[in-house]
Amino acid sequence: MRIVYTIFSEILKLCPRYQFDRAVERYQGDRYMKTFGTWQQYITILYSQITLKDSLRDIETGLTSHSTRWYHLGLTGMHRSTLSDANTNRDYRIFEDTFYHLLARCKDLTPKHKFRFKNPFYTIDATTIDLCLSVFPWAKFRKTKGAIKMHCLYDHSGAMPCFLTATDGKRNDVRAAKETSHPLSPDSIVSVDKAYRELQQSYSRELWGRFYLFRRA
Repeated sequence: MRIVYTIFSEILKLCPRYQFDRAVERYQGDRYMKTFGTWQQYITILYSQITLKDSLRDIETGLTSHSTRWYHLGLTGMHRSTLSDANTNRDYRIFEDTFYHLLARCKDLTPKHKFRFKNPFYTIDATTIDLCLSVFPWAKFRKTKGAIKMHCLYDHSGAMPCFLTATDGKRNDVRAAKETSHPLSPDSIVSVDKAYRELQQSYSRELWGRFYLFRRA
């Protein structure tokens, strides 16, 4: 009998399942869950990202149309109400830990940069993502506007993020940078814009101990 694996199942094999299950156990992700486990939620979220689904109904419809292939993935069923409850109640740190395990794997495979200097080179920046306040009332940013802010430390040696965190739209860029615990060597060069000048003046030596290369905002 010929066995054919889908591309999606091959992508799932890249996930460190042992580390994923440890994170589920650590944060009790499957507690009180009878059918829709954390791994099935991960499959569903990954599917929605790859296929650019933009609503729970769209995700449910897309997966249902391929229900005959679910057994290849380990998916037993999915309803949008169940996915909504899982996204609301399940601890996000399960997926955060999985991300950092995958990131560590990727760093071993990515090529190093070919810059003329040998110092580790990073860029830190933040971007505001506008949201509809009536749909996302928890993301209040202005009186009639919703937003979240994405903060990222980017490693140029492998063209990959070192950390990525989302905060409310009112969070100050410098405050979010101070709260990061990502270790950098003292000879690292970090490119920032004017929004981080306070961090460079007050914390470059005391807290981070590294040199900052400024660029224009």
